Amino acid sequence: GKVVLDIGCGPRGSLVWASMAARRIGLDPLADDYLKLGASQHAMEYLAMPSEHIPLPTSSCDIVCSFNSLDHVDDVDATVHEIKLVTRSGGLFLLLVEVNHEPTACEPHMLTPRGLIESLQPEFSCESLAIYKPSSGGVYEAIGQGQLVPDPLDAKLPGWLSARFHRQAH
Repeated sequence: GKVVLDIGCGPRGSLVWASMAARRIGLDPLADDYLKLGASQHAMEYLAMPSEHIPLPTSSCDIVCSFNSLDHVDDVDATVHEIKLVTRSGGLFLLLVEVNHEPTACEPHMLTPRGLIESLQPEFSCESLAIYKPSSGGVYEAIGQGQLVPDPLDAKLPGWLSARFHRQAH
């Protein structure tokens, strides 16, 4: 019976597994293109909007996810602001993102673990935090290998951050 939002969902039906949810929403500026390529067959809604302007009511989402997308957005601060707005009290923000890497054309932001946590405070508290050492196969292979970076909050080397945040009552 929950509302789940995936920011930067991509074309693969990222939330089709969440059949227990009342509403599954994928947000991606390219969503209209994904629908033309067959994403309309997925058991979820697609919204073609940037993360800096989430077209959902305040406190309307129980779970917000950003899997390998936060460092791709145009404006991280505006995106974090929107995440704070749409996540209800007691809700969750689940984050997987590459940290401590030099900016590139597709990933124009260098995010740090401490900076991310501080940007989400005071609205969110970090319930779990891990950084996985990079792998040539990307985020999911790195997590599968399970090689953790020590002291994740102050890690300086590139890696894949996995974190769970809880939205405080407001």
